[in-house]
Amino acid sequence: MLLVQTNACARGFGDFESIRLLAEAGYDAIDFSLSGLRDDNHILNSDEYKNYAAKLMEEANRNNIFFTQAHAVYGLDESDEEASYNLYVKKNSRVLEVAGLLGIETVVFHPLCPKKYLGNEEYNYHANMKYFRHMLKVAEKYGVKIAVENMFTSDKRVHVLRGSTCSNPYEHAYYVDSIGSDMFVACLDVGHTSLAGREAQDSIRVLGKRLQALHIHDNDYHDDMHTLPGLSEMNWDEITKALADIGYSGNFTFETDCFFDSFQDDIELERAALKLSELIGRRLIDKIEKYSAK
Repeated sequence: MLLVQTNACARGFGDFESIRLLAEAGYDAIDFSLSGLRDDNHILNSDEYKNYAAKLMEEANRNNIFFTQAHAVYGLDESDEEASYNLYVKKNSRVLEVAGLLGIETVVFHPLCPKKYLGNEEYNYHANMKYFRHMLKVAEKYGVKIAVENMFTSDKRVHVLRGSTCSNPYEHAYYVDSIGSDMFVACLDVGHTSLAGREAQDSIRVLGKRLQALHIHDNDYHDDMHTLPGLSEMNWDEITKALADIGYSGNFTFETDCFFDSFQDDIELERAALKLSELIGRRLIDKIEKYSAK
């Protein structure tokens, strides 16, 4: 199914208008951006969260579209390891509950990185095993899968981007295998692979059947551009061929926020941008299907 994240347009038009815009553009389903729950004042952190979730479901039903994927809270201050761990557990427990209310199948999680990645891979691995085993119990309660995402980091000393947790596809696979549950899978952010000095198609083949979610966007291997496929340097023929090779059957989710940011002040331009993205998504899915048929 072809999806796009609501925060691609919700920043300018709000949740309900975003649902209408995405349905109008022809998307199959919606990736609802629950990462906004990092804000304590978010309505889904209030006592009204169940009523608000019900209203979101009503709006989706009115527009013949549904929610199927989401993004967990990330980007909290990890300088105090215990405090950040407890805050992540608290906020993402609410994320998983809301995901269950919205009928969302999979929530994408960033792994924790309590210590600088290079040289601390084993420490961070054990921290993440503790975290994800706890969160998986919550996810199972609400009938939601967790998909762990591959990351990159910035080395400010030399002004370059480097790999971080799960940027190595073999480490990514090891995280999934270590949890050992059908409810814990991999999400590949294809843009993160190139920023970490790798090719998305190689990671796709290593992950294989573990891969059940995607974040799709393009970049020039230097900047986290979050633009539409075909507008920068990544090789989409090779990426779609790799997805065909592993028999990928999960969602095809655009995370192209920066592209849509240019149109936040004009709803007609936003409509046109969303329709263009929908057409590009269909072409890429067609490529996967053609390669699968060979």
